[in-house]
Amino acid sequence: MKCVLAALNSKYIHSNLAIRYLKQYDEKIETFEGTINDNILNMAYKILELSPELLGFSCYIWNIEETIKLCSTIKKMDGRIKIFLGGPEVSFNGEDILKKYDFIDYIIAGEGELTFSEFIKALNENKSLYEVDGLIFKEGNNIIKNQERKSIMDLNIIPFPYKDKDEIPDKIVYYEAARGCPFGCSYCLSSIDKGIRHLSIERVKKELKFFIDNDVKLVKFVDRTFNGNKKFAMEIWSFLIENHKNTKFHFELAGDILDDEELELLSKAPAGLFQFEIGVQTTNPSILKNINRKMDFEKLKQNIIRIERFGNIHCHLDVIAGLPGENMDSFIKSFDMCMEMKPDVLQLGFLKILKGSPIYNETDKYGIKYLDYPPYQVLSTNTMSYDELKMLIMVEKVFEEYYNSHLFEYTFSYVLPMVKSDFVFFKDFSYFLKQKGYFDRSFSFSKKTEFLYEFLKSSFNEIIIKELLLHDYIKTTRRSNIPNFLRRDYPPNIKTIVKGKMDEIKCIWSDIDIKDIIYIPVKLRVHIEEGNIKIDMKDAISIFNMKTGNHIYI
Repeated sequence: MKCVLAALNSKYIHSNLAIRYLKQYDEKIETFEGTINDNILNMAYKILELSPELLGFSCYIWNIEETIKLCSTIKKMDGRIKIFLGGPEVSFNGEDILKKYDFIDYIIAGEGELTFSEFIKALNENKSLYEVDGLIFKEGNNIIKNQERKSIMDLNIIPFPYKDKDEIPDKIVYYEAARGCPFGCSYCLSSIDKGIRHLSIERVKKELKFFIDNDVKLVKFVDRTFNGNKKFAMEIWSFLIENHKNTKFHFELAGDILDDEELELLSKAPAGLFQFEIGVQTTNPSILKNINRKMDFEKLKQNIIRIERFGNIHCHLDVIAGLPGENMDSFIKSFDMCMEMKPDVLQLGFLKILKGSPIYNETDKYGIKYLDYPPYQVLSTNTMSYDELKMLIMVEKVFEEYYNSHLFEYTFSYVLPMVKSDFVFFKDFSYFLKQKGYFDRSFSFSKKTEFLYEFLKSSFNEIIIKELLLHDYIKTTRRSNIPNFLRRDYPPNIKTIVKGKMDEIKCIWSDIDIKDIIYIPVKLRVHIEEGNIKIDMKDAISIFNMKTGNHIYI
């Protein structure tokens, strides 16, 4: 039976790990990956060109709606194709899905590797499906739900999903060294899977070396809490530090359980080798209790500040809006406390009520109203109104595009230390942008810069703001066509001055030529060290390297 495994990723740069695991059980299996933004009909045609008899889809909160549309379309084109779904979005309501959609034939619930291997073997050998644990299927007018599949305790029986370099996608590569989580946060599906199961340390090292040797750009660990086992984490980090080349590695961590020994090791990592994503979610102890989450915020704060001072690790923090019992004052406090740590990125997320998570059964208790379709995002709670969450959605967009983007690093390094509340600043800026129609259409970077200038100029030193925005603009665009509101007169002899300084400039950038630089008169000199901005109010000529975006002064 010809089998095709498919997945719709949220973006082109992403890849799907699940279908790569399953493909290893039969070398004849073909795969298809699209995105949720691709045309449904075009994807259907491409899949049908592979001539599947059995077609499986990997289903998540972000792709289930488009996946269902695609399945319906394919079934209408060729009703002989048998379609199955797997993944977290169908594992807790598989029977309901089969009842609702007559074009879906099977559901693989839970961990899919063993279920899939037994399922496809039974189909190929025309054997009964009743013995395949984890399978839900139709038989006539009945829906049969087999015994649940137990968790795979020895993960080493699962094959490596990238057997040779031809199977490595030219995208973000996802990798799994462990399953499960030591914590029990009520909003998370990982809370169901108690404890952590690891691959053997030697296997992990071998597989990571494979990525390093093949110059994979970025490997993202999907482990829910990579440092849940200190010994395991330390050994892997040490191995990656010793064997580093060009590959970067992204980990999700519990920041408060890092100790001095781990931090000492991490301080030795080459710059850019590691990226850390650390969930804070809330700093309010009573809200942490509501979601069954344990966290020592003061310890976490100390650790994050130390990591930031190392200057070698990209640090991404998360907070969640709409948590049970949390009001706006509490959320604002959490947001501002996170910003005090000066993370590279602070992601403002919104609570999702996932089927199978403990919080799914507590919505009445906390007055939670949420979308009854993906992504199941909270609309209001008994402590946070619809209008407040609507405002937070607006702030999230502005914060993401202005702060997390690092497009205005000089400007915000100067402005934010002077405001009483980072959150209130971005809230006020969001309402200012709303008046400009920011949320109704797209704007150029030049226009976004002008909006920020208009918002800031009356509350801060206008000369400094204009100069910092100029630095940010050229660093980001690496272009000399400066917007009118930032433009200034050039000294008539500026080109002669710069040419006379080229030997000095080449001492800093040896491979630079005058055609590779932008030179512009400025009224101040600015530097950022350890997240702190230093401004020297002296006239100068700023020389920007168009290759790197870096600058010097002469």
